[in-house]
Amino acid sequence: MDRQTLFDYDTGRPPVNEITGTDVTLHDLTYRTAPGRGVRAYLVVPAGTGLHAAILFLHPGPGSRATFLAEAVTLAGIGAVSLLIDAPWTESTAAAWGRTVTDPEEAVREHIRTVIDLRRGIDLLLARPDVDPDRIGFVGHSFGALMGGVLAGVDRRLSAAVLMAGTGRFADVAAVNMPDLRDERLERYRRTLAELDPAAWVGRAAPTALLFQAALRDEVFTAEQSREFFERASEPKTLMWYDAGHYLNGEARRDRIAWLARQLSLGR
Repeated sequence: MDRQTLFDYDTGRPPVNEITGTDVTLHDLTYRTAPGRGVRAYLVVPAGTGLHAAILFLHPGPGSRATFLAEAVTLAGIGAVSLLIDAPWTESTAAAWGRTVTDPEEAVREHIRTVIDLRRGIDLLLARPDVDPDRIGFVGHSFGALMGGVLAGVDRRLSAAVLMAGTGRFADVAAVNMPDLRDERLERYRRTLAELDPAAWVGRAAPTALLFQAALRDEVFTAEQSREFFERASEPKTLMWYDAGHYLNGEARRDRIAWLARQLSLGR
């Protein structure tokens, strides 16, 4: 047999085009939050007319705006617009950002800028005529959950927020990722960031509904830290535990989507 013929096919028949899944539009954009400061993002827009709920996503480290992209497409299928941003700790800038936030005073400034980035992201969503201002959600994982805890206490425009595998104190993150911060240096870091800690803000989130997702085998934060974060939050709130590590699992993803669908009145 001529080996070339192994790859022959019927050229007279066009391929059958079967499209399954969700019809969405994906925009790659940068929005400005301050002079000289821009935020790269994906905007996922569902098909159809009328008002949509909108969700702002903030990834963990390591991660990027692509981390939650598949989830955003799923949510578009039930009627949600999503904005997924590159945080300052995104994979391409994580090393430089990590050096910056080693200094506690600079960490305060940087974290404030990040919360403003998120608030400007909400501005971007609300500027769209297809977004319902009464149905704005947030999803943040790990350091994204810490920022989300602050955002929920600062910005009253959120209807619902999911905080995944987070903790209530920035010093908890520093203790894990900055081994040189010990003893008095770590205590100074803790004192300097205390007023900005998620634990100081998440109690002001009401009436925003909060879902905390925590891991039973979290290798980054302890169960006590996860529970304290939840306990410091305002009502209404829910805590769900998963037999998983820090990055959770498919069960958590399904629960998260179902919870957002209920809270933001998303369609089937």
